[in-house]
Amino acid sequence: MKKMKKIIIILIAAMSSVYVSAQSIHEFSFYGSGGFSTLNYQLSNGEKTGGIGGDFGIGYTFFLANEKVTETGKIFHQNWGINTGLGFGFYNAKAKLNNVETIAEGLDDGEGNDPYNLFDLYTTLSGYNETQKAVYLNIPVMVCFQLEQIYLMCGLKFGVPIGGNYKAKDATLKNVAHYEELGVILESQKFAGYGVFNNDIDGKLKQDLTVMLALESGWNWYINNHFTLYTGVYLDYGLNNVAKDSKKSFINFQKGNPENFTTNSVLSSYQDEKQLSVFSEKVKVMAVGIKVRLAYSK
Repeated sequence: MKKMKKIIIILIAAMSSVYVSAQSIHEFSFYGSGGFSTLNYQLSNGEKTGGIGGDFGIGYTFFLANEKVTETGKIFHQNWGINTGLGFGFYNAKAKLNNVETIAEGLDDGEGNDPYNLFDLYTTLSGYNETQKAVYLNIPVMVCFQLEQIYLMCGLKFGVPIGGNYKAKDATLKNVAHYEELGVILESQKFAGYGVFNNDIDGKLKQDLTVMLALESGWNWYINNHFTLYTGVYLDYGLNNVAKDSKKSFINFQKGNPENFTTNSVLSSYQDEKQLSVFSEKVKVMAVGIKVRLAYSK
């Protein structure tokens, strides 16, 4: 009988010191983030730099929460959840090329096989600085864990491209024709397409669906029974190549209208006429920065 009383006393003491409850929580949020956000690739003929970007959107998290309330009134949370949502991600990059020189051999400016009509065209593109911008609709699928005020999230993000463009300002093209049989070099006859020309260039980027490894961690700040502020850092790293276009010739111009020359993006171009090498093999999405999220739970 005495042993039974001791057991009852121990159980009552334990129950008075801690009460455990489990509940499901639905959390709705909107967020904004910013930092280093870029199209990541290796440039074979020049220098590539990243850019500043970020994303914003809405989210939903389903939590299965355990709460332990001690006799001192302290609440101890341990929450597991699944997070998803929709967000717009902005990614920027810049490519600064070295001079791009190409030679087109054996061109014919006349009819027949007259060797005096044959010439080699030497083309040099200089001062080419291309900026790239891409926008993705990102859909996260992430596992969440919270221990008191610390939170961790990891999973995948699926990005659907919804826009992208590239621009280059004041690029310089020089065309020189060499007639070997005649011993003549033409380099200032602009009416014929030879000389120095300047132009601003812009075009559309074609990007593919991206799959990113997504990590996030930080601190949550309790505001009241319904609102929580999350502050943290995040990393999104692309797992696949998003350069959708097949490779094309880099420089495009018409002999009769060379001042309006254009280029394809370095993300989708060969850097030589024989199409033996490209400017970039793979393009991946990457972002790292600071994130703030305001959440409403019920």
